[in-house]
Amino acid sequence: MKIKTTLLAGFMALGMLAAVAILAHPFTAGAQIKANGNSTTQRRPVSIALQCRNYGGQQDVSKNPDIINSTKQTIPSGKTLYWKASDGDKGSVVLDNSLAPGGKVGVNGKPGQSYSCTAWMAAQ
Repeated sequence: MKIKTTLLAGFMALGMLAAVAILAHPFTAGAQIKANGNSTTQRRPVSIALQCRNYGGQQDVSKNPDIINSTKQTIPSGKTLYWKASDGDKGSVVLDNSLAPGGKVGVNGKPGQSYSCTAWMAAQ
């Protein structure tokens, strides 16, 4: 009987240690991330939607939509703007100059018929 009690107590002690380790992990991992600034989880960059305007009509030479700064802040030069068309075409442009609210920059893509487009930039 003494052996059963000892084994049972041992298993209970191991179970309690495992439970403490499992419960403490999120707290200690968070403290480690704060301490060294490194996170093991990868975060997707948040994107900011911009307006993309297709002026319509057949475009035999190339698509030429405009990306319009629909935010309330100026986008600094050097920032990359991305666009995508409903027919699978896509591209990006790096701003040579800052882009004021309501300002636009033209981009070129492959020839296309009727399409819609979306534009965005990564927030950082």
